[in-house]
Amino acid sequence: MNSNIIKIAVVIFTSLLLQGCGMLDLRPKSLKKEGITRANINKGKQILSDAWKQQGYNELKSHAVYSYDANDTWKGLLGKMGQIWPDMKTKIKFKYQLGTFDGQAQFLDGKRKGDIVGLQNWNYYEIHNNKVVFKDKDDKKNKRKVFGVAAFQYFTEMIDRIRSAPIISYAGEKEFRGQKYDLVFCTWGKPEAHEKHDQYIAWINKKTGLMDFTQYTIRETYIKPPGYKLIGGAVEFTDFKSVEGILIPHTQLVYAIKIRKNPKRNLHKVSISNFKFNEFDVEELRPNKEIPIGGDFKN
Repeated sequence: MNSNIIKIAVVIFTSLLLQGCGMLDLRPKSLKKEGITRANINKGKQILSDAWKQQGYNELKSHAVYSYDANDTWKGLLGKMGQIWPDMKTKIKFKYQLGTFDGQAQFLDGKRKGDIVGLQNWNYYEIHNNKVVFKDKDDKKNKRKVFGVAAFQYFTEMIDRIRSAPIISYAGEKEFRGQKYDLVFCTWGKPEAHEKHDQYIAWINKKTGLMDFTQYTIRETYIKPPGYKLIGGAVEFTDFKSVEGILIPHTQLVYAIKIRKNPKRNLHKVSISNFKFNEFDVEELRPNKEIPIGGDFKN
C-alpha cells in the first residue's frame, strides 16, 4: 500500500479523534448548564436498573465464569490502524471470570493460531506451545492485546459495569433510526470530563427496554495521537439471545467517534457464538497461583 496514502489516513484519523478540541465531554448541554439534579439521578438510576433487569443481568451473580467464540472483523484504513489482534479478521475464543478483569483470548486461526494472550489481575501473559510467559504490559507490542482482553469483557458486561457507577443521571430523550430512547449518563469521580475516569451514555430503547447503544470516552488506549486527552466511540448491541435467562448481545458494532445512522459504517464488528456460563474451571485463568485475585476495578 502506498505510504503516502497511509500517512494521509493517519492525519485524517488523528483529526477525527481530536475533533471538538480539548477533552471530549459526553454530557449533553442540559447537564452542563443545569448540573445533575436529584430528580435526574433518581430517574436515570431507575431507567438503567430496569434495563439491567430486562436483559437479565441481575442473574450474573449466579455464575462464576463464561466463554464464547467471536468472529472479529476490522474494516478499512481506520480498522487497520485500530485493530487489536494480529489479523484484521480472525476467530477468537474468549474466557472470563465475572467480578474481575481476569480473562484470556485464544486465537483459533490466523498468524497466531493456538496462542493465548491473557490478563491475571492486570498482569499480562502469553501462552505458546503450553508455555506461560508473563510480559511487560506497557510494552508497545503488548498494549493493544492488554486493552483488547479487558475491553471485550467490558463490552460484553457493559450494562452491569456502568450500573455500578457512582454518578448516574438522566440525560434526556432522543429519536434515532425511528426508535425513541432514554439517555442515561454514567461516570466516576466527577461529572465533568477528566483523564482519570471515563464517561458513558447508555441509550435505552423505550419500546424494548434494552440498551441498544452506548457512547463512551477512552482514557486508556493503545492509540494516543498528538495532543491526546480523551478520545471516544460508540458501540451498538444487537442480536440479543437468551443464555440461561440473560440476554447476551451476539453482535456488537463499534463506531469511531459517534453512533452512525448506517450500521455498515462500523469500524469493528464482533459476532458471538457458543456463549456458555461455567464451562471451564476458573483456575485456567490463574496461571500464576502466587498472584492475588483482583477485583473489577479498571487499573
